[in-house]
Amino acid sequence: MVLSNLHGPYGEDGRLQGLLDYLRVPYCGSGVQASAVAADKILCKRIMLTLGVPTPGWRVWSGGPVNWGSRAVMVKPPFGGSSVGMSLVRDAADLPRALTAAAGEDGDEVLVEDYVVGTPVTVGMLELPGGSVMVFPPLTTEATDAEFYDADTKLDVDSKGAVTVRAAELETVPLNWISRDVRTLWDGIGLRGSARIDFIVTEEGDAYVLEVNSTPGMSRDNNFVVGAAMVGLTHTDCVLAMLHEALARPPYDAPLPTPVFTSTTATREAAVSL
Repeated sequence: MVLSNLHGPYGEDGRLQGLLDYLRVPYCGSGVQASAVAADKILCKRIMLTLGVPTPGWRVWSGGPVNWGSRAVMVKPPFGGSSVGMSLVRDAADLPRALTAAAGEDGDEVLVEDYVVGTPVTVGMLELPGGSVMVFPPLTTEATDAEFYDADTKLDVDSKGAVTVRAAELETVPLNWISRDVRTLWDGIGLRGSARIDFIVTEEGDAYVLEVNSTPGMSRDNNFVVGAAMVGLTHTDCVLAMLHEALARPPYDAPLPTPVFTSTTATREAAVSL
């Protein structure tokens, strides 16, 4: 049994899950498909549109001339967690540098998302014994020493504790939209075990989904753990629920495949080496 809380490439993007599936090792959380969709910000945006879930306007940059839309944008790498590599760009002159940084050494496509002013809201979800999914109360995160909830603030690299987490005070309409959208994404993406979905809520009461996290952080002060505490669940309760969900899944219906090597393998490899 594996309870992984690894983030970023290999840990939460479906590759670890695929390896565990191949090895026939039970594990907590979403499978290959849901993990891959949630980890790929661009693909996840496309799934949101298919499911009819509101999300800020966006486009994909894959190199070449920069098309500035005359408004502030969030520049995001397609992969990775904890807002690493993300930039808030307000001036067109700063956009090329932000795009290059987000693309990285591999020159990946970059998500350019319209910057929506509002209150950041996050909602945790936990699958309970029996298959029902508990939706935690929405929380709002306020970064007091940063313009947005960036990587340094999220990871608290300077141990300043510059983030305040509290219950989100939402009107009935956006609260209902959020409740609808989290369940739509849970079912539509095929999430399992636990998840956390991030929103931005405007002053007008519009709620937009920003990202889906198939492997929410489980540190002591993490948003997911705080949300669980608001409904009376301890950190241990969450872990036990995750373990129960993984153990209750149907067992693998096929044995682990065993590679069969023929006598021609060595001959072929020898020929290649020459």
